[in-house]
Amino acid sequence: MDDIYTGKITIKKFVKFVWPSVLMMLIIALYYGMDSIFVANLAGEEALAALSIAYPVQGIIWGISVMLASGSSAIVAIKMGEGKQQEADEKYTSICVVSLLLGCAITAAGLVFMDPVVSFLGATEELTQYCDDFLTIIVWGCPGAFLGVLFEYFIRVDGRPGFTLLLYLSGGVTHLLLDYILMGPLDMGIKGTAWANLGGLYMIMIIGGVYFLLMKTKLSFRRFKPDWRFIGHSFVNGSSEMVSESSAGITTFFFNYVTIALVGEVGAAAVSIVLNIHYLMISLHLGYIMGVAPLISYFYGAREYEKVNTLIKYSKVFISVTSVVSAAACLIFGEYIVMAFERPGSELFDIALTGTRLLASALFLCGMNIFASGFFTAYGNGKVSAVISASRALIMVIAGLMVLSWLFGMTGVWLSLTFAEIATLALTAVMIVKYKGVYNYRF
Repeated sequence: MDDIYTGKITIKKFVKFVWPSVLMMLIIALYYGMDSIFVANLAGEEALAALSIAYPVQGIIWGISVMLASGSSAIVAIKMGEGKQQEADEKYTSICVVSLLLGCAITAAGLVFMDPVVSFLGATEELTQYCDDFLTIIVWGCPGAFLGVLFEYFIRVDGRPGFTLLLYLSGGVTHLLLDYILMGPLDMGIKGTAWANLGGLYMIMIIGGVYFLLMKTKLSFRRFKPDWRFIGHSFVNGSSEMVSESSAGITTFFFNYVTIALVGEVGAAAVSIVLNIHYLMISLHLGYIMGVAPLISYFYGAREYEKVNTLIKYSKVFISVTSVVSAAACLIFGEYIVMAFERPGSELFDIALTGTRLLASALFLCGMNIFASGFFTAYGNGKVSAVISASRALIMVIAGLMVLSWLFGMTGVWLSLTFAEIATLALTAVMIVKYKGVYNYRF
């Protein structure tokens, strides 16, 4: 993998470096989607609705973990590109320690305030126990999630993106096996899928830790020296990724609120299905920017701007192709995708199918917005990245949801995602033009 850093960038080297991240995100999306499939088929519609109600907590946990990892890894990659290896090692050690401590603190807070959290999420009387059972277990995964995601990002910075695929394959297989065993033969219901989540998270953390402790790596642990300026910069720089990831949880909260008001608890179950499909489709873009971002950071730090422009050229092709493919998949195969969650003929199936087909327009437009957000993070410009991410994944979604659902009912609910992407594309274009001279790139 050193060749892509030191030699000419070719399509073969580029694909070899980036494809593990794309496949990894697909695997993550698939095994989180499998949670909903197992719950829908083995625990029932109410449990599936509860999974949607509880999702905002998972989204925020995942968002914080990605914020820590993406924000800090971009800074460390730039230091490596500048030839400052010892400083890179010290910063890496610092973020690992802070991530572990923060994960433990959030677990403790979650256990203490669980009842108010479940109530705030809007769980109905019928769904409260399901939500409580699920979340009481899930919050124990915070330390594993924070360190696991951190190791995954830094293994990519270390030059071995292929190993991250092994990381998530191991976690995904563990997760799915536990889903089957705990929800099938052991009949543990929604608690079973919560324990399966934990098993997958801690498997990733363990394998990632073994990589840095036992293998020969560029990055290595050093004596812990608190670097609060770096920690603060990591939080700010990764804030866009936190918005992007945790906003899925926040917007799910609003989706649940609106759909329950419109059609009852079946609406929350439909939200679980449609947003799982949405996440699966955009995982192509999320995985791609995760794979290419370390290269952009490194070459920017090394002042090799032409190599960044080569990456941009490849990126435009990837975004165009995957946008068309994902949109077409929802239009053509939407019925078969929804059948994985629910049998045809039910109210839930009909609502989810309509939502899946209306996703197509949002998926056709989202690629450039997702890329631009990660692109500016790679330059260490977390503020611009956060603005783009907050627009497409949070602010404009909620604005569109409130207005369009009032005008068009459930059709308006699903079209809110398209509204957000259209509004954000204009913002993305402005930011790309504005910073063209600052970072010496060409679009």
